Amino acid sequence: MNLPLFSDLFSSASVFWILSFATVVAGALRGFSGFGAGLLLAPIYSLFMPPATVVTVILVLNLITTFQMLPRALGSANWRLVLSLFIPSLFGIPVGLLVLHSIDALLMRKLIAIVVILISVVLLSGWRYKGRRGVVQDSVAGFTSGCLSSLGGIGGPPVLLYLFSSRDLSANVLRSVFIIYFGMVQIATLVPLAAGGSITWTHAAYVGYLLPLYVLATAAGGMAQHRMMGGKDETIRRLCLLFLLAIGLTALFV
Repeated sequence: MNLPLFSDLFSSASVFWILSFATVVAGALRGFSGFGAGLLLAPIYSLFMPPATVVTVILVLNLITTFQMLPRALGSANWRLVLSLFIPSLFGIPVGLLVLHSIDALLMRKLIAIVVILISVVLLSGWRYKGRRGVVQDSVAGFTSGCLSSLGGIGGPPVLLYLFSSRDLSANVLRSVFIIYFGMVQIATLVPLAAGGSITWTHAAYVGYLLPLYVLATAAGGMAQHRMMGGKDETIRRLCLLFLLAIGLTALFV
């Protein structure tokens, strides 16, 4: 067993600080809203890591902090909705894994950047899905989310666009659904990766360096959300989306 050295993971100190800063901001965003961390991390991580490493590190970071946020989420979750999204995602995850192992790293980075830009613009515009809701619509959102989760660690957009437009779900319930659903998808994606030997000591080393920052930032974001419910959360949400847009544009043209 040869554990990677710091210099094997980070080509320079500046790379380490860039990844650390991104991890802190993403953790705070995840703790506050229950979503968005993968959208923020994927384009930045993809500048310095291969596609498979990006996916694995993001999934592991998010899974661990899911357990951190789970106690508050369990009491207000809509379990019917969680399962109606999760079961179709199980069919999308293998499709994303198949593409992951055959796609060029540069192409993957551009694809991730485009998805981040599109989702940021759509959410900032205030667009809401106004179509029908039911088993078919839940299945499409879940399947697409599963594909994107295993492909780039960015399974949020289909579910975000679909659920944010619902007038029947409070912000607290939405946050709980996001936390539990994405946690289940993360497990379902990591299991085949681990079974296929795709999780390496390099991935574990990245997680070891970045996880403490992510855990602390997630806790801070959760505390802020609890204090600001009904306050300035919409303003912060828009600022976060603008930040995501800037990151997507940067990753697309770098």
